[in-house]
Amino acid sequence: MQHDAAANAALVDRARRGEARAFEDLARAVEAPLYRHVYRILGNVDAEDVVQDALISAWRSIGSFEGGSFRAWVFRIATNRAIDVVRARRRRGELPLDPPEDAEVEWAEPVATTPDPAEIASQGEALAVVEEALRGLPAEQGAALMLRDMEGFSYEEIAMITASEIGTVKSRIHRARVGVRNVLVSRGWRSSAG
Repeated sequence: MQHDAAANAALVDRARRGEARAFEDLARAVEAPLYRHVYRILGNVDAEDVVQDALISAWRSIGSFEGGSFRAWVFRIATNRAIDVVRARRRRGELPLDPPEDAEVEWAEPVATTPDPAEIASQGEALAVVEEALRGLPAEQGAALMLRDMEGFSYEEIAMITASEIGTVKSRIHRARVGVRNVLVSRGWRSSAG
């Protein structure tokens, strides 16, 4: 891990000096997870355009990159662009409006069950429902939850990516988890983790 960080820092340094090959290596390492993340936010073909736009923007502004995690920096650019697309869709009436950030969310208690073969087989379906539920949440909540649970970023990194306070990040993630849980329960999915 220490070697990877040093190699990554060397690539960033070379890219900051204008070496396109170094930037390509950095981009190649983040492109697939970045695409998955943006696709989960947008759920359509716009994801590829947003990722390419984010990588082009990163290349153009690599000289202003102040260090830290290149991966988190690029995720910040792409997440912001994806959220802008979601907001534009909502303004055009393509998506429902977000509930207010401070709106009360009803808590649906999951019912504990013992896993059975049918439940295990339905996990693929549950993942599709989770992704659909995430896209139905306020964009900032869904993005924060995906960055934490699907991409493995720390709260501090998510705060940097979303330009938010850590408390706001934790609140958004909590609300997103409640929202996803409510959708799963309403669809009849039961968790054995209960």
